[in-house]
Amino acid sequence: MDDERQGSSADEAEGVSRRDLLKLLGASMALAGVAGCNPKATEGILPYVEVPRDVTPGIRRFYATSMDLDGFATGLLVESHEGRPTKIEGNPEHPASLGATGVIEQASVLGLYDRERARGLRLRGGPATWEAFLARFGGERRDRGAGLRFLLYPTSSPLLGDMIGRVLARHPAARFTFHSPTRGVRGDQALDGARLAFGEALLPQRDFSQARVIVSLDADFLAGMPFSLRYSRQFAEARRPASPSAGMCRLYVVESMMSPTGSMADHRLRRRPSEIAATAASLAAAVARLPLGPQALPAEVAAALGPAAATGKDAAVIEAMARDLGRHPGAGLVVAGDHQPPVVHAIAHLLNTALRNDAAAWLTRPVLLRAGDAEQGLEALTAELRAGRVDTLVILEANPSYTAPPDLDFPRWLRAVPESVYVGLHENETAGDCAWFVPGTHYLEAWGDARAYDGTLSMVQPLIQPLFGGRTAAEILAVLAGDPIPDAHRLLRESWARRQGAAGSDAAMDAALKHGLVPGTAAPRVTPTLTPAPLAAAIAALAAAPAAPEGALEVAFAPDPRVYDGRFANNPWLQELPAPITKLTWDNAALLAPATARRLGLENEDLVTLDLGGRDVEAPVLVVPGHAEGAVTLHLGYGRRGAEEIAAGVGFDAYRLRSAAGEAHATGLTIRRIEGARHPLAVTQPHRSQEGRPIALSATLDHYRAHPDFTASQRGPLPSLLALPVYKGEQWAMTIDLAICTGCSSCVVACQAENNVLVVGKEEVLNKREMHWLRIDTYEAEGERAAAPALVHQPMLCQHCEMAPCEYVCPVNATVHSPDGLNEMVYNRCVGTRFCSNNCPYKVRRFNWYDWVERRPDNGGIAMLQRNPEVTVRERGVMEKCTFCVQRIRRAEIAARVEGRPIRPGEVRTACQEACPTRAIQFGSLAHRGTEMLAWREEPRVYSVLHELGTRPRVQYLARIDNPNPEIA
Repeated sequence: MDDERQGSSADEAEGVSRRDLLKLLGASMALAGVAGCNPKATEGILPYVEVPRDVTPGIRRFYATSMDLDGFATGLLVESHEGRPTKIEGNPEHPASLGATGVIEQASVLGLYDRERARGLRLRGGPATWEAFLARFGGERRDRGAGLRFLLYPTSSPLLGDMIGRVLARHPAARFTFHSPTRGVRGDQALDGARLAFGEALLPQRDFSQARVIVSLDADFLAGMPFSLRYSRQFAEARRPASPSAGMCRLYVVESMMSPTGSMADHRLRRRPSEIAATAASLAAAVARLPLGPQALPAEVAAALGPAAATGKDAAVIEAMARDLGRHPGAGLVVAGDHQPPVVHAIAHLLNTALRNDAAAWLTRPVLLRAGDAEQGLEALTAELRAGRVDTLVILEANPSYTAPPDLDFPRWLRAVPESVYVGLHENETAGDCAWFVPGTHYLEAWGDARAYDGTLSMVQPLIQPLFGGRTAAEILAVLAGDPIPDAHRLLRESWARRQGAAGSDAAMDAALKHGLVPGTAAPRVTPTLTPAPLAAAIAALAAAPAAPEGALEVAFAPDPRVYDGRFANNPWLQELPAPITKLTWDNAALLAPATARRLGLENEDLVTLDLGGRDVEAPVLVVPGHAEGAVTLHLGYGRRGAEEIAAGVGFDAYRLRSAAGEAHATGLTIRRIEGARHPLAVTQPHRSQEGRPIALSATLDHYRAHPDFTASQRGPLPSLLALPVYKGEQWAMTIDLAICTGCSSCVVACQAENNVLVVGKEEVLNKREMHWLRIDTYEAEGERAAAPALVHQPMLCQHCEMAPCEYVCPVNATVHSPDGLNEMVYNRCVGTRFCSNNCPYKVRRFNWYDWVERRPDNGGIAMLQRNPEVTVRERGVMEKCTFCVQRIRRAEIAARVEGRPIRPGEVRTACQEACPTRAIQFGSLAHRGTEMLAWREEPRVYSVLHELGTRPRVQYLARIDNPNPEIA
């Protein structure tokens, strides 16, 4: 009894009692078919595979659903154990994921179990009831909605479109605002660019697998755009050299801050944000001078491009880029970044049209919903709030009190609204400014739909009943539309039947839910005609615009690659994930080039005051090689001020510097060093040089063709005093291709989710005690590529050496070799001597210094519902590391033994392999001939890291190959 009482009090101290935990488990079991005490009728959801008759403990099940981010859906498969969602995988049938996932999708399952999610309705600080909310907002309005306003994220959901239509039918004077800080206050730049080029709003679509020459105009298409998972797969298909004679696409990138896409470039131009549009125009001017035949640029556009001819040291590079595009008509692709101004998008359309790049670039109708005359922008809404013309404002999930430009002073006017409602997962900044608060639902608790970037209709179905009584956006809109008993499942069924007509049967919807999408619903191609006059006028205006003052500092605002715009800042997996280029954790920083730092007398971790237009914020400095000189990059999403404990106090709020007129970038930034002030930054890899060691090998394509055996010295048997082991049966191994690894880190989070890897916090990361079993090392290229500094990304995990140095030194035989070639850890033998870590040349073993559940509350409480039951949660004093997802291997062995057959090739897939968007990681058995994992090991560029040590690692790498233009020195 004493132990039980003590455990209960510990749980309650973390905010979740044992009783609450059992209640939550009961709620989850109810939806999975287990009887639960819940008056609400159980709703059936359809698994991705045939559903077993009953839930079997220990047997995982997968369900198809979709995650919506700023209106675009990504299809996912969610692993569930006894009604608990535990792991996210990509849906191989969905066009946006093709079976892969990004870091945000992988970490989203932990967001479901966020211990700081809101637990109930409130009204002006006190408790409220759903019935009171229905009574207050479900009735008629005498003003026909003249004082009623809605603000929500951009959406493509047909269900929400129906609900908006119902609201407007009842309140025709109501207005809707769709706002996302990543897309800007002033609308969608890509659509506006299409208007300039073609006279109508159209959405650019791309197929990178069809392109042999790619030009990125500040477009991080491999990691930072809608459809990036698909783009990554396509790029890898065009990029991976299967042999020395194979062709490769060539990538040119123009950007300010080094991005994952920029790190893969063959040629990269560093440009200040204000210079990218001029560089795009210079490229178009160079293309205009090429003999393009009937597809030549319109005369008035070519005339407007005349003053845009490139000058200076990069003129030769831009001319070479243009010639390269001209040599590959129909096989090129120019892509503009989403946050670039409309003229850059228009120039990209112009070039793709002139170069006949129809196979790689085309257009469709927009995917995101519009509300017609009932739609207004954030600035117009703020003006109405200021004028007192709004008596009711309903905000669905967006967080404008945090993300709106400070010159709008949105929080002040929001607080003045007589009736304000916020619906969201957390009591964040906007929730604190609203009178009513209604808990929202996580997408794993919700019924709904959305469209992928290409228009494919995607289904959203819950894996679990709402843990804290949350309501979906559709249900809130239904209340305002007069529905007295809104139910998301019913609303979705009704919307489906209404839209599909005769084809909208329950069986058809069930099939869509089972697969997670409706095949054949992608938007059709549109073939517009260029409109030269507006395009020429925009280019002429660009040429006439004054250049930024020499020496003036510019600032670029960018979504963070982990916490995005701040909505995921309370997720500890994402906070502790090293950023792809900087390797920074638990912070953001003012990122600037080494030359700029020297000019300003700044060093890493100096605390500075950033001032822009009279607004200032304090931030630490981080010097980033490869950054454009004269510019500073600030990542958004930090410095949160809401009730989320993890997010609060992490980083600084870059939104405070951003104005409505300069959301993407601005000129006139001043930096003032605060004397004696320092801010420690938890960077996991401060040193990028290989110091001449054969770690991350790389070469150019020409060098590879001339010397296909350039990695030969780093592979093959070495003399040994020890007898070589003889293996029988399955022998597990991994091959990783550095030529297509973008460093996105999706594999890192996938490993964390699969293997119950706990977070340790900033203080322990500073002490070099991070726990990730898999890390992405990023090195500066050496050898014959060193003349043009470039990066190489290398996933580094336990190498599962056949002659493992860790095994020889363990005094208790805790690290041993399995018959199938795994380097295993026997946790109940380990006494924590750390001899194995000291003797590991790859430094991939992690030691539990503390009880991380007790030390970090975000590892415990309700978050324990996410844990994979097939993997032990390690305790203090135990060494841990990558196991090649041994639980998946053993599961396949058991299934094969039950069915009386051998394990099939490809039957076992590790978590990192499944998550990888480019398929750079291949895993399998050495006994399975014909697999990609084995075929890759036969390529000439294969090698082992630190081969000279004789460890005989089971992980082998393929050297990175780049394809620079020989015309460019």
